Amino acid sequence: MSRHVPPPPAPESALRALEAKLGAALPPVLRACFATSNGGRFGDPRNRDCEWQLHPVFDATDRKQMKRTGEDVVHYTKLALKDERFPRHGISIAHDYTLARQLLVLRDEASGAISDQVFLFDAFTGQWCAPYAADLQAAIDQDRIPEAVQPDPARALPVFRSYADPFESGVMRVSSETCECCGKATGYIYGGSFYAVGSESHFCPWCIADGSAAAKFDGEFNDAAGVGMGEVELPSPIIEEVSQRTPSFFSWQQEQWWAHCNDAARFLGEIEHVDRTLLASENAADFVRETCEAVRLEPGEGWQSLLDTPSGERSFAVFVFGCLHCGKLGGYVDHS
Repeated sequence: MSRHVPPPPAPESALRALEAKLGAALPPVLRACFATSNGGRFGDPRNRDCEWQLHPVFDATDRKQMKRTGEDVVHYTKLALKDERFPRHGISIAHDYTLARQLLVLRDEASGAISDQVFLFDAFTGQWCAPYAADLQAAIDQDRIPEAVQPDPARALPVFRSYADPFESGVMRVSSETCECCGKATGYIYGGSFYAVGSESHFCPWCIADGSAAAKFDGEFNDAAGVGMGEVELPSPIIEEVSQRTPSFFSWQQEQWWAHCNDAARFLGEIEHVDRTLLASENAADFVRETCEAVRLEPGEGWQSLLDTPSGERSFAVFVFGCLHCGKLGGYVDHS
C-alpha cells in the first residue's frame, strides 16, 4: 500500500526570500527541514487524531510550485495573528485540519532573532504558547515508531473489498499504538471515524476487517444510512460489510458511500489521489459532468484546474468510487 510522498525541497533562493520578508535568518534546524521537504505532513503523538501540515516556503521556481506554495509561512502567520490570543512575536509553521491548533516558533522581542524551539497554540484548550519540542526535527521525530513494534512483514494486511487504499487516504498509518480491540501493537493503527457510545476508535486493520472491533464496541465505521447515498437500496449484508468491516475516510460532512450494480462501490480516494487515466476514461464521463455541475466548473479547463489543485487549497473535497462490477466511476462533492 502506498505512503505519503514528501514535497520537493525548498530552493536556496526561496529560503533567502523568506528570510528577507521576516527580516531575520531562519533558525538552523527549521531551515534544514525546509531544505529537505518544502511542506509535508507529520503526526502528533500527543493527539493521535491529529496530523500536522507543515507550511511551505513560497517557491517562485515555476508556476506549479508557485501555486502549490502560495499559502506559505507568511500567509498562515498573517491568518494566525488575526486571533488576538496568538503570540504577537510568533511565526506559524504548521497547523492541523481545524486551524485552531498550530505550531509556531518565536521571534525574540529585543533582538528579532528567531528561535528553533517549537511551541503549541491550541484555541481548544487555551494553550496559547505551550512548549512542544526542542525544534522542528524533534517534533517530527516524536512520531517515529520504536523498532520493537515495526509491522511484521510476514503478516499480510487484510484486503478491504470496498476500499482501495486506507493508507493513501490517511485513515490507516504505521504506528506503535495498541489496538483498542485486540490489545496488540501490530505496527498499524486506524485513526478514522468510528461511531459508538464509547471513545474507542483506534484499531488494527485485522480487527476492522473481521468485524471484531464493531462487534465489541457496538459501533460503525461508516453510517449505514449513507451506504447507497439514499439512491440505491442495497442488501443488508453489503451495508453491514461497509458500515462494520470497512474503514471510513476523512470528510467535512457525514461520509456517504456510492453504490452501483446493486453493490457498494470501491472507495478510490479524494480525487487528487485517483489515477488520471481512469478519470479520463469513458467510465468517468458521467462523474466528470456531474462533478463539474456540482461545483460550477467548465468540463474542460475548469475540470483540469480542479485536478491540478491540491485538496488542501480547495473549500471542497471530491470523493471518487469505482463500481466493482462494470468499472463505472461515481462519487460526490463534500463542501467544508
